[in-house]
Amino acid sequence: MGSKGATMTGSVPKGGVLDAGELARRLNLLLDFEESQRGAPVPFAEIEQYVADRGGSLSRAKWTYMVSGDGRRNSDTRLLRLLAGFFEVDDRFLLEDSELPERIGAQLALVRAVRSARVSGFAARTFPGELSPEALRRIAEVIEQESRSGGAV
Repeated sequence: MGSKGATMTGSVPKGGVLDAGELARRLNLLLDFEESQRGAPVPFAEIEQYVADRGGSLSRAKWTYMVSGDGRRNSDTRLLRLLAGFFEVDDRFLLEDSELPERIGAQLALVRAVRSARVSGFAARTFPGELSPEALRRIAEVIEQESRSGGAV
């Protein structure tokens, strides 16, 4: 952990290069992945404790800014590396413009499909007989498009 991203690239990144919005998107993807693995949301206290146990610091306010995308680019390389360690991804995913790890991308695709089916099923139960099959298909398409573009589902 820690320096694996640096050793793979041969240089040490000088702080995160991702803008606040992109970092937030990536953190939320990781949170979604963890939730899909655990069956429950990741408590902030668990992330905070992981960071603290490794000599770092993460306040609830800072975490909120990071996952909402509000604020400026995060240049705390140490914190970003600790978060990568918590989520068990290569440091580069939170430090650089790199691809989503394949195992996470595949699991998230499945999570999105399940969520889309749940929302469509909810709509069908909520409006029994009122929504045509075409309307249900359109609902599913909109959910899928939002999911692909990074919108929450």
